[in-house]
Amino acid sequence: MPKKNRTWRERARAVIIEVLRDHEDCDEATIKRALLEAYPFGERAHHPYKIWLDEIKVQRGKKGWKGEVYNPNQTELF
Repeated sequence: MPKKNRTWRERARAVIIEVLRDHEDCDEATIKRALLEAYPFGERAHHPYKIWLDEIKVQRGKKGWKGEVYNPNQTELF
């Protein structure tokens, strides 16, 4: 059963993964446009937008939060 109170990052991750999956054979400009159009949090400002942009970096294999490279095998904080 899915959680009702997911974090901004969890909500963003689900949307970004879906967009990237749907556009995996597209060029970079099309992917960027699709991600721009898929933004789910209303106004592109403040904390939710920063999380959205950071999660895009993480999902695309670029450096993410605090300059760390995302490791999908990491399951615990410490």
